[in-house]
Amino acid sequence: MYQSNLFNTSVLKSHWTLAFLALSACSTVWAQDQTAQNLDAQATKTDQAGSLNAASTTADTTGFTIRSGDGNFILHLGADLQTDSRSYFGAGSSTANDGIVLRRVRPTLYGTVYKYVDFFFRPDFGLGTTAIYDAYIQLNYLPWAQVRAGKFKPPVGMERLQSDDDTNFVERGLPTALVPQRDIGFQIGADLFHRRVSYQVGVFNGVPDSSIGTDASVSNHRDYAARLFLTPFSRSENPLQGLGAGFAASGGNMDGEALPAFKTFGQQSFFTFASGVTAAGHRTRLAPQGYYYLGPFGILAEYGLNEEGFQKGTVRRNIAFRAYQGQVTYILTGEKKSFVSPTPKRSFDPLHGGGWGAVELAVRLGDFEAENGIYTYGLVSSSNTPRHLHEWTGGVNWYLNRLVRITGDYGVTAFGGGAPTSAGGNRPVEKVFILRFQINFT
Repeated sequence: MYQSNLFNTSVLKSHWTLAFLALSACSTVWAQDQTAQNLDAQATKTDQAGSLNAASTTADTTGFTIRSGDGNFILHLGADLQTDSRSYFGAGSSTANDGIVLRRVRPTLYGTVYKYVDFFFRPDFGLGTTAIYDAYIQLNYLPWAQVRAGKFKPPVGMERLQSDDDTNFVERGLPTALVPQRDIGFQIGADLFHRRVSYQVGVFNGVPDSSIGTDASVSNHRDYAARLFLTPFSRSENPLQGLGAGFAASGGNMDGEALPAFKTFGQQSFFTFASGVTAAGHRTRLAPQGYYYLGPFGILAEYGLNEEGFQKGTVRRNIAFRAYQGQVTYILTGEKKSFVSPTPKRSFDPLHGGGWGAVELAVRLGDFEAENGIYTYGLVSSSNTPRHLHEWTGGVNWYLNRLVRITGDYGVTAFGGGAPTSAGGNRPVEKVFILRFQINFT
């Protein structure tokens, strides 16, 4: 009996031992399986995250681009290079030297961070100088009120707001001489109603006409600028689709600023202030503007009226400057004309079955006038500074592709006043031919 109980007890213990071992084995297998599943799930998440955050690189007509997988971080690398050959003719160009110049040498860096913030940086090393032309950030969180801060083009002149590579001529027209090139400030603006309405309102340090100013404020005064531009038929399929018109204005105090400097189409200075003259008082700029495009045909027109304060000794006067221009263009190869450069139907590559690009003809008439008070109050001398200019320019634009363009322009500028030999005479006519080779990918 004792032996039997002992045997049964031993058998029972053996059963419990076997059961425990079996349970342990099952637990181990289950734990290993769960671990494998967790690792697989983690690997899947890692792969998904890697795919989401993986950066892509592209190179196309917009330049070289690095983009995060989620599209929230973008970096563009671009450049704007222009080489000009200038040839002068006639007595009015006797002081100008023929030559080849690097008109613009502008590497460009721009992009997006955290989806809603854009940045843009562009220096210029052309004409033997170094300057920062654009350096700003822009918050795009509200589509109806985009906020820009930094150095950029104030919203005044229409042709000034056009890209350097999209203008119809190698040099801008006379009304553009009356607006700032770049200034430092803040701006709110947007395109509304499916791009039928565009507005900008900003406050800036204030710079002289046709100037980029300095990278610091010269006084505690500010310039205020606003622009409204309408393209009411841009979404319609009718002959008025390419019509756009607007108005811009700016105003502020000129105290402490440098004097404005004006140049001809051939980039020769023609306005010299007398010794002792300073910028003083208020400045107001008004700029009505518009364009019309229909198929390969285009018209662009704008007018500039500035009233600016100057002082010499105890005499302080406001002087009015006026300028206008009208441009007519036609693309012979049939591409559609617009505010930006056309994309050729067939890019230049005739040896491999391609086309010859796009060819455009362009003509411009322009006029500039300063009121007679500049002579009356001794602000300038009639023997070296004309107060009136009349310009006409004709040119041919050859777009080899979307990025490369060759332009040949011939410009004639006639002057009213400014003869160096006799008071009351006219400065001799300036004639210049400019040939430009240009590449731009921004």
